[in-house]
Amino acid sequence: MGTTEYFAPVLGVLTLPGRGVEFLDRAVERANRDLFGTLGANIVIDPATMKRLGGAFDRAVAALRYGTVAVNAWTALGFLTATAPWGAFPGHTVADAGSGIGVVHNALLIDAPERTVVRGPFRPFPRSVAGGEFALFPKPPWFVTARSGALTGRRLTRLAQRPSWTRMPAVFASAFRA
Repeated sequence: MGTTEYFAPVLGVLTLPGRGVEFLDRAVERANRDLFGTLGANIVIDPATMKRLGGAFDRAVAALRYGTVAVNAWTALGFLTATAPWGAFPGHTVADAGSGIGVVHNALLIDAPERTVVRGPFRPFPRSVAGGEFALFPKPPWFVTARSGALTGRRLTRLAQRPSWTRMPAVFASAFRA
């Protein structure tokens, strides 16, 4: 495998044998062993498959050695959530810093955090309801099909820059046009 950590979306396709838990365990093992970088990992999984896997899915998330694991979400949400620790999985040294040493944010002052796990909907509203999962309306701005994602993102940035309840209506107005 490669020795470059990309700070951008990258899709690699690798065929692994097995089904269900066997496949999941192999995928986690290969990701931990062969992929360069430990900043973030994404898992895209439909709710029915997640339910079928049961506790094995949660164990797989816990076994991933990445600073942020995003389930049906964007790993940057871990960074954008100011209270969540953001950084590489622990264990790097000054001699081999890899994805980095330590974390930023961590407003709750969690001692020695390993990872942040963020979750999002597999399907946007209203299809999420038909798929048996809870998803807030509006469509998340990182969905490719969120027509107002850019405007909502700018308004959320202004809100973060200068928090005020008076800015909230504009954020909601653009978000609900998604």
